[in-house]
Amino acid sequence: MTSGRRRARRALGSLLLTGLLALTSACGDSEADSAGKTVLTWWDYFGYSPSADNAVKSLISRYEKSHPNVTISRTAIRFGDFRAKLLEAAANGTFPDIAAIDNADVPVFAKQGVLTDLTSRMQMWDALKEYLDPVVQSVQLDKKFYGVPFRSNTTALWYNKDHFAAAGIAEPPKTWDELVADARELTTGDHAGLCFSAAANEEGTFTFLPLLWQAGGDLRGLGDKASVTALNLVDKLINQDKSVPSSMLRSGQSDIGREFGAGRCSMMINGPWVLSSVEQVKFRWDVALWPTGSGGNSASPLGGEVFAIGKGSAHVDEAWDVARWIADPENSRVELGKGLSGIPNRKDTVTDQAWAWSPIIPVFAHQMLSARARGLYGDKYAQVSQVVWTMEQQVLAHARPPQEAATAAGAQVKPLLG
Repeated sequence: MTSGRRRARRALGSLLLTGLLALTSACGDSEADSAGKTVLTWWDYFGYSPSADNAVKSLISRYEKSHPNVTISRTAIRFGDFRAKLLEAAANGTFPDIAAIDNADVPVFAKQGVLTDLTSRMQMWDALKEYLDPVVQSVQLDKKFYGVPFRSNTTALWYNKDHFAAAGIAEPPKTWDELVADARELTTGDHAGLCFSAAANEEGTFTFLPLLWQAGGDLRGLGDKASVTALNLVDKLINQDKSVPSSMLRSGQSDIGREFGAGRCSMMINGPWVLSSVEQVKFRWDVALWPTGSGGNSASPLGGEVFAIGKGSAHVDEAWDVARWIADPENSRVELGKGLSGIPNRKDTVTDQAWAWSPIIPVFAHQMLSARARGLYGDKYAQVSQVVWTMEQQVLAHARPPQEAATAAGAQVKPLLG
Protein backbone atom coordinates (compact mmCIF):
# COMPACT_ATOMS: atom_id res chain seq x y z
CA MET A 1 0.00 0.00 0.00
CA THR A 2 1.43 3.40 -0.96
CA SER A 3 1.81 6.26 1.53
CA GLY A 4 -0.78 8.24 -0.48
CA ARG A 5 -3.33 5.49 -0.01
CA ARG A 6 -2.51 5.29 3.70
CA ARG A 7 -3.09 9.03 4.06
CA ALA A 8 -6.38 8.76 2.14
CA ARG A 9 -7.55 5.91 4.34
CA ARG A 10 -6.61 7.79 7.54
CA ALA A 11 -8.48 10.84 6.26
CA LEU A 12 -11.54 8.73 5.44
CA GLY A 13 -11.43 7.10 8.89
CA SER A 14 -11.20 10.50 10.55
CA LEU A 15 -14.16 11.74 8.53
CA LEU A 16 -16.28 8.71 9.48
CA LEU A 17 -15.36 9.10 13.16
CA THR A 18 -16.31 12.78 13.07
CA GLY A 19 -19.65 11.91 11.46
CA LEU A 20 -20.32 9.20 14.04
CA LEU A 21 -19.57 11.55 16.91
CA ALA A 22 -21.83 14.19 15.38
CA LEU A 23 -24.64 11.65 15.01
CA THR A 24 -24.20 10.45 18.58
CA SER A 25 -24.25 14.03 19.80
CA ALA A 26 -27.44 14.72 17.81
CA CYS A 27 -29.21 11.68 19.35
CA GLY A 28 -28.16 12.73 22.84
CA ASP A 29 -29.54 16.21 22.27
CA SER A 30 -32.91 14.94 20.96
CA GLU A 31 -34.41 15.47 24.41
CA ALA A 32 -33.57 19.18 24.42
CA ASP A 33 -33.99 21.85 21.79
CA SER A 34 -31.36 24.37 20.74
CA ALA A 35 -32.37 26.67 23.61
CA GLY A 36 -31.76 23.95 26.20
CA LYS A 37 -35.45 23.32 26.87
CA THR A 38 -36.79 19.89 27.77
CA VAL A 39 -38.66 18.44 24.79
CA LEU A 40 -41.54 16.06 25.53
CA THR A 41 -43.06 13.87 22.83
CA TRP A 42 -46.87 13.80 22.89
CA TRP A 43 -49.23 11.57 20.85
CA ASP A 44 -53.00 11.87 20.53
CA TYR A 45 -55.84 11.34 18.02
CA PHE A 46 -57.65 14.64 18.54
CA GLY A 47 -57.06 15.89 15.03
CA TYR A 48 -60.45 14.44 14.03
CA SER A 49 -62.16 17.85 14.18
CA PRO A 50 -61.03 21.49 14.15
CA SER A 51 -62.51 22.17 17.60
CA ALA A 52 -60.80 19.17 19.21
CA ASP A 53 -57.52 19.86 17.45
CA ASN A 54 -57.55 23.52 18.47
CA ALA A 55 -58.42 22.61 22.06
CA VAL A 56 -55.30 20.44 22.35
CA LYS A 57 -53.16 23.09 20.68
CA SER A 58 -54.47 25.64 23.19
CA LEU A 59 -53.67 23.41 26.18
CA ILE A 60 -50.14 22.79 24.95
CA SER A 61 -49.54 26.44 24.11
CA ARG A 62 -50.75 27.69 27.49
CA TYR A 63 -48.68 25.10 29.34
CA GLU A 64 -45.56 26.06 27.41
CA LYS A 65 -46.12 29.75 28.13
CA SER A 66 -46.38 29.10 31.86
CA HIS A 67 -43.48 26.61 31.78
CA PRO A 68 -40.87 28.22 29.48
CA ASN A 69 -38.31 25.45 30.04
CA VAL A 70 -40.55 22.81 28.43
CA THR A 71 -41.44 22.26 24.78
CA ILE A 72 -44.12 19.74 23.83
CA SER A 73 -43.66 18.09 20.43
CA ARG A 74 -47.12 16.88 19.49
CA THR A 75 -47.99 14.19 16.94
CA ALA A 76 -51.68 13.92 15.98
CA ILE A 77 -52.44 10.47 14.54
CA ARG A 78 -55.58 9.42 12.72
CA PHE A 79 -58.01 7.77 15.14
CA GLY A 80 -58.23 4.56 13.13
CA ASP A 81 -54.43 4.16 13.17
CA PHE A 82 -53.70 5.35 16.70
CA ARG A 83 -53.88 2.09 18.63
CA ALA A 84 -51.80 0.21 16.05
CA LYS A 85 -49.17 2.96 16.09
CA LEU A 86 -48.96 2.80 19.87
CA LEU A 87 -48.66 -0.98 19.83
CA GLU A 88 -45.87 -0.66 17.27
CA ALA A 89 -44.13 1.98 19.40
CA ALA A 90 -44.46 -0.26 22.45
CA ALA A 91 -42.84 -3.12 20.54
CA ASN A 92 -39.89 -1.15 19.17
CA GLY A 93 -39.16 1.01 22.23
CA THR A 94 -40.35 4.35 20.85
CA PHE A 95 -43.36 4.91 23.09
CA PRO A 96 -43.87 8.68 23.54
CA ASP A 97 -43.31 10.58 26.78
CA ILE A 98 -47.06 11.34 26.95
CA ALA A 99 -49.89 9.54 25.16
CA ALA A 100 -53.60 10.27 25.42
CA ILE A 101 -54.93 6.70 25.25
CA ASP A 102 -58.42 5.23 25.44
CA ASN A 103 -59.10 4.37 29.08
CA ALA A 104 -59.92 0.77 28.08
CA ASP A 105 -56.33 0.39 26.80
CA VAL A 106 -54.61 1.17 30.09
CA PRO A 107 -54.41 -2.56 31.04
CA VAL A 108 -53.13 -3.43 27.55
CA PHE A 109 -50.09 -1.18 27.67
CA ALA A 110 -49.52 -1.62 31.40
CA LYS A 111 -49.30 -5.40 30.89
CA GLN A 112 -46.73 -4.82 28.15
CA GLY A 113 -44.58 -2.94 30.64
CA VAL A 114 -44.34 0.25 28.58
CA LEU A 115 -46.13 2.60 31.01
CA THR A 116 -44.60 4.33 34.01
CA ASP A 117 -46.03 3.14 37.33
CA LEU A 118 -47.49 6.33 38.79
CA THR A 119 -48.85 4.76 41.98
CA SER A 120 -46.73 6.67 44.51
CA ARG A 121 -47.32 9.98 42.72
CA MET A 122 -51.07 9.43 42.39
CA GLN A 123 -51.46 8.39 46.04
CA MET A 124 -49.79 11.63 47.14
CA TRP A 125 -51.83 13.75 44.70
CA ASP A 126 -54.57 15.54 46.63
CA ALA A 127 -56.79 15.87 43.55
CA LEU A 128 -57.16 12.08 43.23
CA LYS A 129 -59.87 11.98 45.88
CA GLU A 130 -62.02 14.33 43.79
CA TYR A 131 -62.43 11.95 40.84
CA LEU A 132 -65.48 9.73 40.49
CA ASP A 133 -64.82 6.07 41.31
CA PRO A 134 -65.07 4.70 37.73
CA VAL A 135 -62.67 7.40 36.55
CA VAL A 136 -60.14 6.35 39.20
CA GLN A 137 -60.62 2.71 38.23
CA SER A 138 -60.01 3.56 34.58
CA VAL A 139 -56.36 4.48 35.24
CA GLN A 140 -55.56 1.39 37.31
CA LEU A 141 -54.50 -2.20 36.83
CA ASP A 142 -54.17 -4.55 39.80
CA LYS A 143 -54.55 -1.56 42.17
CA LYS A 144 -51.57 0.23 40.60
CA PHE A 145 -51.89 3.53 38.72
CA TYR A 146 -50.70 3.84 35.13
CA GLY A 147 -52.38 7.03 34.01
CA VAL A 148 -53.83 10.42 34.92
CA PRO A 149 -57.51 11.12 34.12
CA PHE A 150 -57.98 13.41 31.14
CA ARG A 151 -61.22 13.54 29.13
CA SER A 152 -64.30 11.55 30.19
CA ASN A 153 -67.61 10.95 28.48
CA THR A 154 -70.56 8.59 28.43
CA THR A 155 -73.82 8.04 26.60
CA ALA A 156 -77.45 8.99 27.26
CA LEU A 157 -80.84 9.10 25.51
CA TRP A 158 -81.46 11.91 23.02
CA TYR A 159 -85.05 12.53 21.91
CA ASN A 160 -86.98 14.62 19.40
CA LYS A 161 -89.54 16.63 21.39
CA ASP A 162 -91.60 17.45 18.29
CA HIS A 163 -91.97 13.75 17.46
CA PHE A 164 -92.95 13.07 21.06
CA ALA A 165 -95.61 15.79 20.99
CA ALA A 166 -97.03 14.49 17.69
CA ALA A 167 -97.26 10.98 19.17
CA GLY A 168 -98.86 12.26 22.38
CA ILE A 169 -95.92 11.17 24.56
CA ALA A 170 -95.36 13.62 27.41
CA GLU A 171 -91.85 12.67 28.58
CA PRO A 172 -88.89 10.46 27.68
CA PRO A 173 -89.00 6.81 28.78
CA LYS A 174 -87.63 5.98 32.21
CA THR A 175 -87.76 2.17 31.99
CA TRP A 176 -87.12 -0.48 29.35
CA ASP A 177 -90.84 -1.17 29.05
CA GLU A 178 -91.50 2.49 28.35
CA LEU A 179 -88.59 2.59 25.90
CA VAL A 180 -89.99 -0.33 23.91
CA ALA A 181 -93.52 1.10 23.91
CA ASP A 182 -92.40 4.61 22.97
CA ALA A 183 -90.08 3.40 20.22
CA ARG A 184 -92.94 1.41 18.70
CA GLU A 185 -95.35 4.36 18.96
CA LEU A 186 -92.86 6.80 17.44
CA THR A 187 -92.00 4.65 14.44
CA THR A 188 -93.56 5.91 11.19
CA GLY A 189 -92.80 5.74 7.51
CA ASP A 190 -90.65 8.85 7.90
CA HIS A 191 -88.61 8.04 10.97
CA ALA A 192 -87.56 5.21 13.26
CA GLY A 193 -88.53 5.23 16.90
CA LEU A 194 -84.99 4.61 18.18
CA CYS A 195 -81.45 4.41 16.79
CA PHE A 196 -78.31 3.00 18.39
CA SER A 197 -75.13 1.40 17.13
CA ALA A 198 -75.16 -2.38 16.85
CA ALA A 199 -72.17 -2.36 14.51
CA ALA A 200 -69.51 -5.06 14.35
CA ASN A 201 -66.95 -3.03 16.27
CA GLU A 202 -66.35 -1.43 19.66
CA GLU A 203 -69.15 1.08 19.04
CA GLY A 204 -71.62 -1.81 19.03
CA THR A 205 -70.17 -3.20 22.27
CA PHE A 206 -70.15 0.27 23.81
CA THR A 207 -73.94 0.42 23.37
CA PHE A 208 -74.67 -3.17 24.34
CA LEU A 209 -72.70 -3.19 27.61
CA PRO A 210 -75.06 -0.76 29.40
CA LEU A 211 -78.01 -2.98 28.47
CA LEU A 212 -76.20 -5.97 29.94
CA TRP A 213 -75.43 -4.06 33.13
CA GLN A 214 -78.95 -2.61 33.36
CA ALA A 215 -80.30 -6.15 33.17
CA GLY A 216 -78.21 -6.97 36.24
CA GLY A 217 -75.55 -8.86 34.31
CA ASP A 218 -71.83 -8.67 33.57
CA LEU A 219 -69.45 -9.97 30.93
CA ARG A 220 -68.24 -12.61 33.37
CA GLY A 221 -71.73 -14.09 33.41
CA LEU A 222 -72.48 -14.23 29.68
CA GLY A 223 -74.99 -17.02 29.10
CA ASP A 224 -76.99 -16.23 32.22
CA LYS A 225 -80.52 -14.83 32.40
CA ALA A 226 -79.39 -11.19 32.42
CA SER A 227 -77.36 -11.52 29.21
CA VAL A 228 -80.21 -13.26 27.45
CA THR A 229 -82.60 -10.56 28.65
CA ALA A 230 -80.38 -7.85 27.12
CA LEU A 231 -80.15 -9.75 23.82
CA ASN A 232 -83.91 -10.28 23.80
CA LEU A 233 -84.39 -6.53 24.15
CA VAL A 234 -82.30 -5.61 21.08
CA ASP A 235 -83.86 -8.50 19.16
CA LYS A 236 -87.35 -7.21 19.95
CA LEU A 237 -86.53 -3.61 19.03
CA ILE A 238 -84.90 -4.47 15.70
CA ASN A 239 -86.36 -7.77 14.50
CA GLN A 240 -89.79 -7.96 16.08
CA ASP A 241 -91.10 -4.42 16.53
CA LYS A 242 -88.87 -2.99 13.80
CA SER A 243 -88.78 0.29 15.72
CA VAL A 244 -84.98 0.28 15.32
CA PRO A 245 -83.85 0.03 11.68
CA SER A 246 -81.71 -2.94 10.66
CA SER A 247 -79.18 -0.45 9.25
CA MET A 248 -78.01 -0.03 12.86
CA LEU A 249 -76.01 -3.23 12.37
CA ARG A 250 -73.74 -1.19 10.10
CA SER A 251 -74.02 2.27 11.68
CA GLY A 252 -71.52 4.00 13.92
CA GLN A 253 -72.30 6.69 16.44
CA SER A 254 -71.49 9.53 14.03
CA ASP A 255 -73.86 8.02 11.46
CA ILE A 256 -76.59 7.85 14.06
CA GLY A 257 -76.00 11.44 15.11
CA ARG A 258 -76.56 12.54 11.53
CA GLU A 259 -79.71 10.42 11.24
CA PHE A 260 -81.14 11.97 14.40
CA GLY A 261 -80.18 15.44 13.22
CA ALA A 262 -81.96 14.80 9.92
CA GLY A 263 -85.15 13.85 11.78
CA ARG A 264 -85.00 10.20 10.76
CA CYS A 265 -84.76 8.90 14.34
CA SER A 266 -87.06 9.99 17.17
CA MET A 267 -84.62 8.80 19.86
CA MET A 268 -80.98 7.78 19.86
CA ILE A 269 -78.42 6.44 22.29
CA ASN A 270 -75.28 8.52 21.86
CA GLY A 271 -72.66 10.70 23.48
CA PRO A 272 -71.93 14.43 23.55
CA TRP A 273 -69.49 14.07 20.66
CA VAL A 274 -72.41 14.17 18.16
CA LEU A 275 -73.68 17.53 19.38
CA SER A 276 -72.53 19.27 16.21
CA SER A 277 -75.01 17.14 14.22
CA VAL A 278 -77.87 18.36 16.38
CA GLU A 279 -77.12 21.96 17.37
CA GLN A 280 -78.47 23.58 14.17
CA VAL A 281 -81.60 21.45 13.65
CA LYS A 282 -85.00 23.13 13.37
CA PHE A 283 -86.87 20.76 15.69
CA ARG A 284 -86.95 20.78 19.48
CA TRP A 285 -84.85 18.16 21.20
CA ASP A 286 -83.44 17.22 24.59
CA VAL A 287 -81.39 14.61 26.41
CA ALA A 288 -82.47 12.21 29.19
CA LEU A 289 -80.87 9.51 31.32
CA TRP A 290 -80.70 5.95 30.05
CA PRO A 291 -83.95 4.08 30.84
CA THR A 292 -83.38 1.63 33.69
CA GLY A 293 -83.43 -2.12 33.29
CA SER A 294 -85.78 -4.71 34.71
CA GLY A 295 -84.28 -4.49 38.18
CA GLY A 296 -84.20 -0.71 38.22
CA ASN A 297 -80.51 -0.75 37.37
CA SER A 298 -78.94 2.33 35.83
CA ALA A 299 -75.63 2.08 34.00
CA SER A 300 -73.65 3.62 31.18
CA PRO A 301 -70.17 3.08 29.70
CA LEU A 302 -67.22 5.26 30.65
CA GLY A 303 -65.49 6.58 27.56
CA GLY A 304 -62.63 8.99 27.15
CA GLU A 305 -58.89 9.11 27.49
CA VAL A 306 -56.18 9.15 30.13
CA PHE A 307 -52.65 10.50 30.04
CA ALA A 308 -50.11 7.67 30.10
CA ILE A 309 -46.36 8.27 30.49
CA GLY A 310 -43.94 6.03 28.64
CA LYS A 311 -41.79 3.89 30.93
CA GLY A 312 -38.72 4.68 28.86
CA SER A 313 -39.20 8.43 29.19
CA ALA A 314 -36.17 10.37 30.38
CA HIS A 315 -38.50 13.10 31.60
CA VAL A 316 -41.09 11.42 33.82
CA ASP A 317 -41.17 14.36 36.25
CA GLU A 318 -41.88 16.86 33.47
CA ALA A 319 -44.48 14.60 31.82
CA TRP A 320 -46.20 14.08 35.19
CA ASP A 321 -46.31 17.83 35.69
CA VAL A 322 -47.95 18.32 32.26
CA ALA A 323 -50.61 15.68 32.97
CA ARG A 324 -51.30 17.06 36.43
CA TRP A 325 -51.49 20.65 35.18
CA ILE A 326 -54.03 19.76 32.49
CA ALA A 327 -56.03 17.66 34.96
CA ASP A 328 -56.62 20.78 37.05
CA PRO A 329 -60.10 22.11 36.05
CA GLU A 330 -58.85 25.67 36.49
CA ASN A 331 -56.39 25.11 33.66
CA SER A 332 -58.44 23.05 31.21
CA ARG A 333 -62.18 23.63 31.66
CA VAL A 334 -62.73 25.48 28.36
CA GLU A 335 -60.69 23.08 26.23
CA LEU A 336 -62.00 19.93 27.89
CA GLY A 337 -65.56 21.19 27.69
CA LYS A 338 -66.69 22.71 24.43
CA GLY A 339 -63.49 21.93 22.55
CA LEU A 340 -63.25 18.21 23.37
CA SER A 341 -66.91 17.55 24.33
CA GLY A 342 -65.77 16.35 27.75
CA ILE A 343 -68.10 15.67 30.68
CA PRO A 344 -67.10 16.69 34.23
CA ASN A 345 -65.58 13.66 35.93
CA ARG A 346 -64.87 14.96 39.43
CA LYS A 347 -67.06 15.35 42.50
CA ASP A 348 -66.20 19.04 42.62
CA THR A 349 -67.13 19.66 38.97
CA VAL A 350 -69.99 17.25 38.23
CA THR A 351 -72.57 19.79 39.47
CA ASP A 352 -70.52 22.91 38.75
CA GLN A 353 -72.50 25.18 36.41
CA ALA A 354 -69.23 26.57 35.07
CA TRP A 355 -68.80 23.19 33.33
CA ALA A 356 -72.21 23.39 31.63
CA TRP A 357 -70.83 24.38 28.24
CA SER A 358 -74.10 23.09 26.74
CA PRO A 359 -77.61 22.51 28.14
CA ILE A 360 -77.03 18.75 27.76
CA ILE A 361 -74.18 18.65 30.29
CA PRO A 362 -76.20 18.32 33.54
CA VAL A 363 -77.86 15.16 32.22
CA PHE A 364 -74.60 13.64 31.02
CA ALA A 365 -72.91 14.62 34.29
CA HIS A 366 -75.69 12.82 36.19
CA GLN A 367 -75.29 9.81 33.92
CA MET A 368 -71.57 9.75 34.79
CA LEU A 369 -72.51 8.81 38.33
CA SER A 370 -73.55 5.34 37.10
CA ALA A 371 -70.82 4.94 34.46
CA ARG A 372 -68.58 1.88 34.49
CA ALA A 373 -64.99 1.49 33.33
CA ARG A 374 -64.33 -1.05 30.57
CA GLY A 375 -60.71 -1.40 31.69
CA LEU A 376 -61.91 -3.52 34.61
CA TYR A 377 -62.17 -6.37 32.10
CA GLY A 378 -58.39 -6.47 31.71
CA ASP A 379 -55.84 -6.36 28.93
CA LYS A 380 -57.83 -8.70 26.64
CA TYR A 381 -60.78 -6.31 26.44
CA ALA A 382 -60.36 -5.79 22.69
CA GLN A 383 -60.85 -9.53 22.11
CA VAL A 384 -63.72 -9.59 24.59
CA SER A 385 -65.39 -6.71 22.78
CA GLN A 386 -65.20 -8.63 19.50
CA VAL A 387 -66.93 -11.61 21.10
CA VAL A 388 -69.68 -9.31 22.40
CA TRP A 389 -70.43 -7.54 19.13
CA THR A 390 -70.28 -10.86 17.27
CA MET A 391 -72.81 -12.32 19.72
CA GLU A 392 -75.18 -9.40 19.20
CA GLN A 393 -74.81 -9.51 15.42
CA GLN A 394 -75.55 -13.24 15.38
CA VAL A 395 -78.83 -12.66 17.20
CA LEU A 396 -79.86 -9.68 15.09
CA ALA A 397 -79.00 -11.51 11.86
CA HIS A 398 -81.10 -14.54 12.98
CA ALA A 399 -77.98 -16.72 12.91
CA ARG A 400 -78.42 -17.82 16.54
CA PRO A 401 -81.15 -17.48 19.18
CA PRO A 402 -80.23 -15.30 22.21
CA GLN A 403 -79.58 -18.14 24.67
CA GLU A 404 -77.35 -20.06 22.27
CA ALA A 405 -75.41 -16.94 21.27
CA ALA A 406 -74.92 -15.85 24.88
CA THR A 407 -73.77 -19.30 26.03
CA ALA A 408 -71.25 -19.57 23.19
CA ALA A 409 -69.97 -16.06 23.87
CA GLY A 410 -69.60 -16.85 27.56
CA ALA A 411 -67.39 -19.83 26.78
CA GLN A 412 -65.15 -17.61 24.64
CA VAL A 413 -64.97 -14.73 27.10
CA LYS A 414 -64.21 -16.73 30.24
CA PRO A 415 -60.53 -17.52 29.41
CA LEU A 416 -59.98 -13.97 28.16
CA LEU A 417 -61.04 -12.45 31.47
CA GLY A 418 -58.75 -14.70 33.46
